Amino acid sequence: MEAEAKINKIPRKIFIGLVIFMFVRIALYYALFPENIGLTRAIKIGGRFVATGLAWYMLMQLKSKWKNIHLVYMMSIPMALYCLYLFAGFCSIAWSTNPPFSLLQISMTFETFVFSLIFYRVLIYYDGAYNRKIPIIAALLSRAIFFHAIWFILGAIFDPDFYFRTTHGGSVARLGGLIINPNELGLLANIGVGAAYIEILNNRNKVFQSINICFILTMLLMTQSRGSLFCFFFISGIYLLLTDSYLIKVGAIVVSVLVVPILIQTIVLKDGDFEEVASFTGRKEFWEDLVNEGFPEYPLFGRGFMSIAENTWYNKYQSTHSYAASMCHNTYVEVITNLGLLGIFICGLQVLWTWIAIAISKNAIHRLMGVFMIVTLLINSITEFGIFGHNNYAIMFYHFVFLFFTIKAEKKFSNQTASGELIREEAQNQLSEA
Repeated sequence: MEAEAKINKIPRKIFIGLVIFMFVRIALYYALFPENIGLTRAIKIGGRFVATGLAWYMLMQLKSKWKNIHLVYMMSIPMALYCLYLFAGFCSIAWSTNPPFSLLQISMTFETFVFSLIFYRVLIYYDGAYNRKIPIIAALLSRAIFFHAIWFILGAIFDPDFYFRTTHGGSVARLGGLIINPNELGLLANIGVGAAYIEILNNRNKVFQSINICFILTMLLMTQSRGSLFCFFFISGIYLLLTDSYLIKVGAIVVSVLVVPILIQTIVLKDGDFEEVASFTGRKEFWEDLVNEGFPEYPLFGRGFMSIAENTWYNKYQSTHSYAASMCHNTYVEVITNLGLLGIFICGLQVLWTWIAIAISKNAIHRLMGVFMIVTLLINSITEFGIFGHNNYAIMFYHFVFLFFTIKAEKKFSNQTASGELIREEAQNQLSEA
């Protein structure tokens, strides 16, 4: 039994390498040099293409090494509909109000999709070869995001001017600075928390994951993100319903009673302005103007992928009742503005079929991981770029969600290896090398 457990465990060196790779890929969505737009853009674009190339290399190596592992496609409708969305985005360049900008955005979104598809297949190979019941992606995301939390917390301590951005006349400091939108950092925190819950619920690394959640939650609170805070309580509520520990349930209730009033006052209401909360920090009026004034100009096919102004490179959409901006900060308004009724129909159908894939899945762990992630992403999409907005890591995470239910690994043995000895031998060799 002990030998069997070791065989099912991915060698430490490989696992650490995958965590580092995931950490770097996420970091490539940051503006690491916000004062130099050209350098930042070069790192973002160049780095992501390099990461995709490395993922492809890993996949080719695994395919040649584990020839008895075959990838099987199951529920393909969500992926097919997403490809249709990408196709509509490429077509929209022809009528876009800013073709170069639309081309850049759809190209980077397509690159993200290609990366997600390739890298998820890499992870599936490891899941299949080592007979993992808990998908490796949960362990990767929880640890990679843990290191991001440490990074930002240390940055906030030693360089607060760079890692914080101030709002409300300087009275509120939000973690993220110009590196990343604080709400997007809050999204990242909730993805990490959800992945940690998956491991805890399956009795894996409980002590580490509890510490991990404390660090990630600290990062989340420092972002001062209302939507992310709400999402944290939502997915934590699901976790509490599923856990068998009455001590955790009672402790969570006690802590909530003590802490929630403070959080409402300091994060939700901030300066006590309820109207600001009700208007989504002024976004509500902006969205209404876009839908009522911008959308009727291009109702069927929209202004072109990620384009809401006549020239999104230089111009902003001037809202009649709110601010001017070059992006919607709402993925649903973004879609209906950029791709019109055609786009919102395709995207609505795609999200619906992703939910259907989650609901009918027989893999309980994938199903729960999918719920944790898609709830986080859909809530974030209300006030930020989201899953169908300007290129960001939420799009990559959404790809992983529907890929959970699209691809799985199966072992096929020849007569000589029907007993599975080949797999055992390869795993033993890797363990000895580690």
